[in-house]
Amino acid sequence: FSRCIVLVAATSVTFVAGCAHMEKSPPERKTGYAYIHQPLPEASRKVDAARAAGKDKQCPAEFNSAKDTVDNAYAIYIACRTQEGIAMAQDGINKLNALCPAKMVEVVPPPPAPKPVPPPPAPKPVPPAPTATIAISPSSIIKGESATLSWSSQNANDCTINQAVGKVQPQGSMSISPADNTSYAISCTGEGGMADSSANVAVKPPPKRCSPAVLDIHFDTDKSDIKPEYHGELQSLADFLTEFPKATGVIEGYTDSTASRKYNVALSQRRADSVRDYLIKKLNIAPERISAKGFGPDKPVGDNKTAAGRKMNRRIETNFNCN
Repeated sequence: FSRCIVLVAATSVTFVAGCAHMEKSPPERKTGYAYIHQPLPEASRKVDAARAAGKDKQCPAEFNSAKDTVDNAYAIYIACRTQEGIAMAQDGINKLNALCPAKMVEVVPPPPAPKPVPPPPAPKPVPPAPTATIAISPSSIIKGESATLSWSSQNANDCTINQAVGKVQPQGSMSISPADNTSYAISCTGEGGMADSSANVAVKPPPKRCSPAVLDIHFDTDKSDIKPEYHGELQSLADFLTEFPKATGVIEGYTDSTASRKYNVALSQRRADSVRDYLIKKLNIAPERISAKGFGPDKPVGDNKTAAGRKMNRRIETNFNCN
């Protein structure tokens, strides 16, 4: 090694003068040379620059490896392995240049913007609920009379009425004449649902008509007493007078043509009075409602020339007024 130094020192002036790729040896390296090949001092500067840049802390393992390479290059160079030392110095430079490479940050593209969510469809409008009404005027009738059935609806497509009326228009009316109390119901449907309505009509029996009461009472010849067989007919007349309390009338007595007219008129009066008295006293009919009159042989209904005809003429007739 001493020999190598002496040789270099002896020829240093000539060497420096003839080689442009030499630089002053860094004092801190203590190479023993005034000048050394340029890659070595450059490598030293690279170490200092990397340390100043903080790369010894940023990537210490790589920094120390590069620095060790430069240190070894100097050691080999001083050991007269000049070209090997130069090459190692260049390797150290390359390592220092590559220190702490900027990490490739993968640029992740932002996710695509979500597709705009279309607004929910507007809810379908709720169809209005149907309505239905039905009415009967008048609401009470006498059997045989008529009433008016009327109905109406809204928001309905189909309407049906019971009691065999069937399908009808949403609005309408008709005449009805039920025989008994009846309930009419309408049912209407539409997009919004169903609606019902009902109405009742009361049917009253017709009032009994006050028809003239007829008695079929006959008498024996020259008699005015009432036979028991006619008590039932008199009861029917009393029932009639009770049912129609305003009814008043006349009991008319008749005879056949036997005997004189004067006698027959008196006999017919007794017959009429006999019936009147029976109604008043036996069947509790007010006396002011009944009068009695004898007509004798007038208004014959049979032939007085025959026994059968004369029997028909011995009779009672009635004439009652339903005031």
